[in-house]
Parts: sequence; C-alpha cells; structure tokens
Amino acid sequence: MKNFVLKLIYALPVCLLGHTGIANYDFDTTMSNHNNITRHTKLENPYDTKSDSLKDKRKTTDKAIALNIKIKNSKKNYLPGQKHTLALELELEGENAMIFNIEPKLPKDWKLISSDKISELSPGKSKIVLLSFFIPANTSPGTEIITLKLTDKSGKHLRSEDFKIVVAENYKLEVFLISNPESVKAGEEIITIFGIRNTGNVLQEIQISSNGLLSEIDMPLVKPDSLITITSSRPTNAKHYYLITLSTYLEVTGTNINESLKSYANTTVFPSKIKQREAFFRFPIRASFNYNSYTAKDILFSTISAELAGDGYLDEKKQHHLNFLLRAPQQQTLKRFGVTDQYSLIYDYKNQTTIYLGDHAYFINRLGFDNRYGMGFRIDQRVKRWIFTAFYSNPRLFSYNDTPLYGVQAKYAVTKKLQLGISLSESKGTIRGVSNKIDANPDEQGQIATVSLDYKSKNTHLETELSGSFTNLYTDYAGFINYSQSYKKFTYSGNLTLTGENYFGSIRNSLQYANNLFYKNKKWNASIGHIVSRVNQRLNPLFYAAEPYYENSYALLGYRFNQKHFVTIRVDQRKREDQLEPKSYFYKEKGITYRYLFSGERFNFSFNGRLAKTRNLLSATSNYRDSYAHSFNASYLIDSGLSIRVGLNHNYNNRYGLSNLSTSYTRYSLGINYSMSKAIRINASYNSGFSPEDTYLRRDFLNANISYKPSKNHLFEIRANYYENAGSVNRRELLAFGKYTYSFGAPIKRILEQGGIDGKLYSIHSDFESENIKIIAAGQRITSKKNGSFRLNNLPLGTNYIFLDHATLPEGFVEAKKAPYEVVVTQNKIADLNIELVKAATVRGKIMKIISRDTLGYKGYIKLNNEDFEYAVESDVAGNFIFKNIVPGNYKIALSNTSIESEYQIPTTLNVQVAPGEEENVDIRLKTKDRKIKFKTTNFNLSN
Repeated sequence: MKNFVLKLIYALPVCLLGHTGIANYDFDTTMSNHNNITRHTKLENPYDTKSDSLKDKRKTTDKAIALNIKIKNSKKNYLPGQKHTLALELELEGENAMIFNIEPKLPKDWKLISSDKISELSPGKSKIVLLSFFIPANTSPGTEIITLKLTDKSGKHLRSEDFKIVVAENYKLEVFLISNPESVKAGEEIITIFGIRNTGNVLQEIQISSNGLLSEIDMPLVKPDSLITITSSRPTNAKHYYLITLSTYLEVTGTNINESLKSYANTTVFPSKIKQREAFFRFPIRASFNYNSYTAKDILFSTISAELAGDGYLDEKKQHHLNFLLRAPQQQTLKRFGVTDQYSLIYDYKNQTTIYLGDHAYFINRLGFDNRYGMGFRIDQRVKRWIFTAFYSNPRLFSYNDTPLYGVQAKYAVTKKLQLGISLSESKGTIRGVSNKIDANPDEQGQIATVSLDYKSKNTHLETELSGSFTNLYTDYAGFINYSQSYKKFTYSGNLTLTGENYFGSIRNSLQYANNLFYKNKKWNASIGHIVSRVNQRLNPLFYAAEPYYENSYALLGYRFNQKHFVTIRVDQRKREDQLEPKSYFYKEKGITYRYLFSGERFNFSFNGRLAKTRNLLSATSNYRDSYAHSFNASYLIDSGLSIRVGLNHNYNNRYGLSNLSTSYTRYSLGINYSMSKAIRINASYNSGFSPEDTYLRRDFLNANISYKPSKNHLFEIRANYYENAGSVNRRELLAFGKYTYSFGAPIKRILEQGGIDGKLYSIHSDFESENIKIIAAGQRITSKKNGSFRLNNLPLGTNYIFLDHATLPEGFVEAKKAPYEVVVTQNKIADLNIELVKAATVRGKIMKIISRDTLGYKGYIKLNNEDFEYAVESDVAGNFIFKNIVPGNYKIALSNTSIESEYQIPTTLNVQVAPGEEENVDIRLKTKDRKIKFKTTNFNLSN
C-alpha cells in the first residue's frame, strides 16, 4: 500500500507535464529500510543522439527509462563533528545512455567536501558516486534532509530527491586550562581557572572534582556550544620552608562520558621563609619534669622527678647509635606509680657490637631465671654467623629477688632459617613469691644450662629449648617446644612446656601444652583445639598475681560475609581454678559462644554472647546451673578528629564464691577521643567495673588524658585515674600525673659553614622610594634602608632564594625580573645582589568577531606571556579586557580556548610591546574561517 501511494504522488506531476507539451519524465520511487535507502526513477532521455527533434524525444516516452539510486553504506545515525561519505549506487534501466549530474543541497551550516560527477551512464550498468560532507559538532540531534538535485549537462533542473539523515547525539566535552599562576608565595592561594566547553549537541549534566576548593555553579549543566568556567582555589602552607611544585587538577565526569576528562596546572610555591639549614650535626635529647600524686581518704602523697633521655646517631654515617635514660632522684614512693629511678645506656656500633650499661632487665631464655632488674652490663658481639653474649645484673630496688645474676650465651646461624644456641647462667634462689606451689629457696644456688633451636621458613616454625639446672640442693630438667606448620589451607600449631618439681628456673613444677588445627577457605574458617595449663612461676607479688590453672577444649566456625560483616560460633568445655588464697573461683563450664563483628569506615560494632552450664566446685552442691553473658561494644568516628565508644556487658552465673548462688552484674563503659588540632589531643573513658575473675568486688574508675604540643620542642601531658579500691569501704582514690618535655638537639659537629649577601634595590625612575621594602631569605625578614641597601648574614652555603614582599613595594612599581633571585653563598664571602624595580605597565584591548558585515564582542580568556612572565584575564561580553601592573617588555597574546581556532581566523602575529608606566591598546579581530577539508580517497568495501 505504501509503495502504491508513493507511485501515485510521483505520477501526478508527470501527468500534468504531459498535457503541457513538455518532455514527459516519469519518476517511480521506492524506499527500503534505513540500511538500504533506494530511489527508483524512470526518466526519458532527452539527449538520445538518435532523435533530432523534441517530437522524436517525446516518442521515446513510450519506452520509459528507470533510474535506481541506492545508498550502499547507509548508517543508523551519523555522529556530528566528523566527516561522512555516502556511497550512492546509480543504475540505469532501459535502452539509452544518459548524461546528467547530481548537485547535493545540505542542511544549514553543513560543509560540502566533495561530490563526484556522473558523466555518462549506460543502460543496465551501475556506478558508484561518492558524496562527502562535514556535520558541525553542534548540530542538534534528529532527522535532517539531504536533497539531491538532478540536472542535465547544461544545468537544467530535472528532479530533486530527498534523503533522511539521522544526526546522533554527541556527548563531547572539552576541558582545558584557562589561567594559572606560575608561582606563588607560601601561604598564598593558588587560583586556577578551568574551562568546560560542550562541543556536542545535547545538554549535559556533569560532575566535577578537584584537589582544590571549587567555585559554586548554579547547576552542573552545560548547554550545547557553550562554555562555563570553574575556579579552583588551593591553599598553601605558610610554614612550608622548601621550594615545591604543586599540581592542581579538574576532573569532569558525566552520565554519557565513557572516561573522565582532566586538565592539570602546575604552580611553583616559593617559601616566604626558607628554613634555616642546621649548621651542626645534633644528637636528639628529651628533658622531662614529672609529677605524680596519690589522694585517698586519709592519705596524700606526691613525688617529683626529672629525666633526661636521648636516642639517636652520634655520627653522619650512622655507625654509632646511643640510647640513654637518666631518671632521678631515688624515691620509694615512686614504686607506687609503677616507676623508679633509672640510669641506663645502650650503645650500638654498626649493628655488630651492642653494649648495655646500668639498669636493665635481662631475659636470656624462656626457661631461665626470672628477670632481675638492676645495675649491670650486657655485651652482644656479632662475629660472622656467631653472636656472643655476656651479662651481669645486680638488683638494687626490690627485696623479693636481690641476688646477682650473670651468665654467657652463644648463638650460631647455620642457615638463614636455622639458628642454634647455648647458654649458661648462675644465681641464687628467692624468697617465696605469689605461687603457693613453689617453696622459697633463698639458700639454693647454682647454674642453668640451656640449648636452643630456632627454625623459620615460609610454612614451618620450630622453636625449642632444653634446660638443666644444677644447684647445691637439686638437679632437675625442663623443656619447651613451640611448633607450627602450614599446608595448603590448614595450619597446625602446638606447644609444650614441662619443668621438674625441683627445677631452678623461674617456671617450676609446671605443665602446659596446647594443640590447635586451623582451616581457612575463602570466607570460611574453622579451628579445633585443646589447652592445658598448670604453670607455677616465680613472680614478685608487688606487681603480679598467680596465674590460674585452666583446661579448655573447643571448636570454632567463622564466616566473613564481606569486609564489613563477620560471625563466629564456638563451643567449648573448660575448667578454671584460682591459685590465690583464699580462692575466688573454681568451676567447670560447658557452653556456646557466638560473636558478630561489623567494621565500617566510621562505625564499628561487635556483639558477643554466651550460653553455658556452670558447676561451682567451691560449693557443697555439685549440680550444673544456667549461666549466660552478653556484651556489645561500638565506636563511631564523627569526623577526622572526634570519635566516641560505648560498651555494655551483662553476666549471670554461679562461678564465684562458696554459696553457689547465681549472681547478676552489669558493667558499662563510655569513651571519647578528640583531636582539637595537631597540637591538642584528649582521651577520656569511664568504666563501671571489671571482671570478677580478677576480683569479685566492684570497682568504678574514670581515666582522662590530655596532651598539648604547641611546637616540635614542647610537650605537655596530664593524666588522671579516679577509682574505688577493691576490697575496701569508702576507699576512693585518685592518681594524677603531669609531665612536661622539652626536646632539643645537642650539637656534636659543625657540618655547615655560612656566609652573607650585600644587596641593593634601585630604579631608573626618580620617584622610586626604596626604604622599608621587606626582603625575605633563609628564615630572615629584613627591610631596606633609605638608599635601598640591605645586608643578609648567617646564610647557609650554597643556593639561597631571595625575594621581596610585594605588599611593601611602592605603588605602581614591580620587579623587573622574575622572582625569586638565586644567589650562591660561599664560605667567608659576601655575595652581591642588585634588584631593579620599574614602573608597571598596562595593556588594554578588545576582541571582535567579524561575521559577514557585523562586528560582535567576544567573551573569553586572554593570555599575555613572554619567557619570564605570564598573565591572564577575561574579557567582558563586549570583548573588552585590561592587564594591569604588568612588567614592561615584549609579550605574545593568545586566546585560551582551543575550539575557537577551528571556527575563526586568528591573526598570526599577536604581539605587544609596552614601556614602563605606559599603556598600550590592542585589538584582536576574529574572522569566520572557511572550512577547507581535503578529501582523501577511501577504498569502500560495499556489499549488497
């Protein structure tokens, strides 16, 4: 039906032409789909050489000639901003040859590149005609019409044919730099202006980001063929003392943009104050003043102490390292606060020789003697694969263990993985400690000999010790082994400690062993294990409590949903016995524990629960009773400097005491961390109590810590701990601590010699006032004298950067050369520096677009630059612009818009020369550019 209507429409004018006596042209046109557009035209050939008259030509209409026009390479749509070529296939039906041309008519602003001429077309033959054209980038999407006008060789119009061309949506953006300062002074903002031009044909919604603070725009929308400007301001640190280059960028993304578009700009930041180079190699030292106080109902005492500490290298090659601490005076009350007086030193040479002098606690072997803090020495000497050690310590502060300890040790590295060792140490026994399973042995003395092996590889770790003690009373032995092995997704770990009843070391008459098998597969993990611990250790009861006996059997299964969510379930059976007298707890328990953990960027949360059956072995009854416990902890980061944390714990059980009654208790906690700045930090927490496993009495306490560091040399610290003492009535206590620390460097060796600069500010202009202009260099700020002279002393040797404070320059004057001024300072010499200032110049101008006979203003960005300076301004809507306070000289003028060059002819020579104190006018005339595109022959692969 559609083809019939088209034939009818085209047949009407043919019939009318036949009645007027004009040559009869019969057009029959059909169209296929968009991939194969066809025009089928029946034409009478008036150029048939066999006919001598118009009458004879009319006779040929009895046998009409058909012309088929087909687009062989038709596309669904055509992207603007590009060149396109249509391959037209012409096929003539009938008996006579024809000569005619095709004259294309394109939509407005489209550019014709080339159009083939047909010449002669023979019947039954086909010919390819190429039509090339350019679609402007801002052409609106939708359907456009290309008209093909058919003419004879004399140019007479025969017929016009229309073809529909669908213009595609063009999501093309251009991001470019408009202006950016080449250099700024530290403390000033870097103001960078970027341009975003929509070179496509649709309205685009964009998102922008930068490492600077962006100017606000009304809507993130860019209209076709329009430009928006974005200003990015990036602050610089006024206390930055080194010459650096900072990069500012603008990144643009959009819904229909496949990749982000970026534009960059670099700016050199010159320090307004160059950091004074250290003339000496210095050793870092801290000097502190400490205050501790204890306040109770009827007791108040405090202590004051001072300490001097150092930690650093003694030479530039970093071969000699020293660490020392001197804290005094000696006070018995210091022990109440967990500190004492101390005099200690550690010296290391090339990591080969290490010497310890003064107060130290020496720990040689796990199975050896307990740590005996006191005055003494230790020497570690490395010789190839060997490490030899000799030590001596004489306790001086605590009566619990005050006999000297000394010994030797040797270790040999068989390979990088395997190390063997042997040691021998000697001392006397101690008075009774916290464990009632170890008798006092003050009259016992002897030696402990130990051999050790340590092996570490990627999947295997083996650590073992075997010791024998030989005293005047007993001979006994001890052993320790710790082993872990990984195989694919499995890891086994286990340890064993076994010591004899009369073993002389710190661990005596003890047994401890553990086995654990761990499995991990992607998000799953599982483990099973068994632990038995019956450890008796010599410990000072002033600082330690006896470790309980315990036995655990357990199995665990965990699953991590993702990086944020994790759950575990554990079933176990355990037995735990207090080793203090009287016993607070002795129980058996079997239960299940479950846990959920959430880890977010700002919020963290954990929940723990346990359901169990508990039997109190201290009570007369032996039945199991229900017990359970639940707790949660959460923290939230409000901002980069403030976070809060909360916790809640509830327990219900019959573990503690002799009554076997189930008790319920709840604990809660609150905490806050706050960093007001880099200098001030606050930490505070409140805890309503602690676990009855430590003591069954309640204990509330409040902790607070404040640190203030106004500079790198000074530090103030305050801590307070307020609590209720366990086991006492109305026994509230307050512990307070205050500390001030001053850090400095003790000069060891001069490494830098210094020099100076004699300078002068001058100008050829008589009205130049050279007094009170600020000069900045190497941490110094000085002002010029009345005649413009100045002197800079104590400058570091080498290159120094000198510059002027622009705010102090006389009005209307600028520096003749680009700052900063580099001056090389040599030892014991005074360098010369002369700085010229000139009157500032001005450049005015106007940008005009010449379109036909009209002249329009152009709003855009203009750059003025030469080898030393660059300036940028924006013209108003009328095209007017002005450069003020520029350095006189020769400049090139450029427009900061890459797309304008494709539309307009810009004068090839845009230069301006401006003299001091003068003003120059420049007009920039833009003319519409005739697009000239060369057509390059292309081999088309056409298919039917």
